[in-house]
Amino acid sequence: MGKLFVAAGCVWFVVMTAAGQAKVQSYSVISGITWSKEQSFGNNPSMENLYNDMRVKFGRMGEEVNLTLEDIDGTIYLNENFTLGTLYDEGVAFKKLYMRYDAYNDEVELKESLGTDVVRSMLKHPVYSCSMNGNDYYYAIYTDEDGNSQKGYLTSVVTGEGYNLFVKHKKVFKEGKEARNSLEKSFPHRFLDRTEYYVSRAGEVPVFMKTKKSDVLSMFLDEDQNAIKGYIKEKRPNVNDSADLQNLFTYANTL
Repeated sequence: MGKLFVAAGCVWFVVMTAAGQAKVQSYSVISGITWSKEQSFGNNPSMENLYNDMRVKFGRMGEEVNLTLEDIDGTIYLNENFTLGTLYDEGVAFKKLYMRYDAYNDEVELKESLGTDVVRSMLKHPVYSCSMNGNDYYYAIYTDEDGNSQKGYLTSVVTGEGYNLFVKHKKVFKEGKEARNSLEKSFPHRFLDRTEYYVSRAGEVPVFMKTKKSDVLSMFLDEDQNAIKGYIKEKRPNVNDSADLQNLFTYANTL
């Protein structure tokens, strides 16, 4: 089990690191940005272009205290169990490994088998993607809620020529609070779930979408607005519900 150590306002989640190093180089250009894959990797020659060494994971807190994961409610993972998934290189399946998604640090953790103690992280590069538990994870450039360009894993919900809908699952650390008197409640340290949606139109960079009807409607092209308004009026979708959003964007791709 990993541990969280906090000092000077920072938390370190200490995990296993892969032994050995190798180097590879390759470059690709996506949306005008050059991506480099030159760095240190694990010592498996056949997979050296896939692995990152597991790095020290960190977050932030406002006090100095030593914590174990048992001290914190919740989990950093969508699913704590490793499940068998498929790895893809430029969309082509080439390897099955056991994996899980760390939504706190935005990392895909990999194991060759359930019995091994060696855990590695998948290289963060857009040529590599994976599928697990029925979800596809893509490492991509996207525009966040504040309009800033980010890189990270997005999960595909709807794909089409006109519109692509993605979801990003996050785990947010919330610092605990001790009750100062009998009238206040204490709250433990905990990881909270946060779900964000992103929309790409005609292959553009995915942008953050607020889950309000007016904001959802603004994601669609002008020529599709009337049809989308008619759909919303008839179906009355809950724009906070993933299934309803999936149906809405699936319909939009038929226009």
